[in-house]
Amino acid sequence: MIIYYAVLLLFGLGLFFLARQGLELVTDLMTGLAGMIQRRLRPFALRQFQEIQLQAGILQPEGPEIAKTRNVSILPGLMQWRLFWIAGAALAALLLNDSLRSPLAIAVILTGGELYRSTYCSHRLQRMNEDASNLIVQFASRYPISRSLVNTLRNASKSLPGGEVRRAVEACLARLATNQKLSEAMMPLQTLKYPALERFARLLADVQDTNQDVFTKTLDILRAEVESRMDLHRQARQSLTLIRGTTRILQAVVVAAMTIACVLPNWRYYFTSSEKNWFLFIGMIVTSVLGSLYVEVELRQLET
Repeated sequence: MIIYYAVLLLFGLGLFFLARQGLELVTDLMTGLAGMIQRRLRPFALRQFQEIQLQAGILQPEGPEIAKTRNVSILPGLMQWRLFWIAGAALAALLLNDSLRSPLAIAVILTGGELYRSTYCSHRLQRMNEDASNLIVQFASRYPISRSLVNTLRNASKSLPGGEVRRAVEACLARLATNQKLSEAMMPLQTLKYPALERFARLLADVQDTNQDVFTKTLDILRAEVESRMDLHRQARQSLTLIRGTTRILQAVVVAAMTIACVLPNWRYYFTSSEKNWFLFIGMIVTSVLGSLYVEVELRQLET
């Protein structure tokens, strides 16, 4: 009997990971389709305007990584909406129409949606930490040599991969090319709502009214703070990755156990034989969901 349950548990785990890989495959296919549709529907006038800007030197040509980042932004953006996951959970519950499977499907889909959003935000924050730090470090190391804000900012942005920070810097350079005020030109960096970038943007906006020695010293202080923060994030990332991996394994085991309870006749009869047992099953699901969300919130707080 123990071997039987062990085999079922392993089968449930395998089914879970197989379903996860299938979801990632479908996501990749939908992402490619969305990118193709986006390219097809892009207005001709916009393409012409971008070509004029490229010829004038206002915009820099996009690398493959930047183009890929823009093409894949539709589906992840859709999956950031809670309404998307709520609708999916409701649809799954209606299709299953079962006293045990429907609540489990709702819990798994809603919790999975929150975990996906949390993971996406975590990756976004990690990427922004790295890009912001690299931008500030590159600018601080190049500016004392060139003494040109525009050229230094352009050269520093070339060291960044495609992402929000690089697109914000390119927007700043485009504004500078149209002779806008520095305070207005640096607005794209400030709209990212990242503390180090906001300080960096304010520092650049006041460069004309600041003594060069003071500006350079302030820039060095900001660079030292950013490098120290990068070291702390690297040290914490290893521990958090291990904790998050262990948590995901436990969550998979819980989902597998709940699935087995819905499938095996004896367990299914036990949980559906009375309202008390059914509420016990619901309580187990709620406890698991709350525990998963609590751990995820704590990990997010440690990352920030």
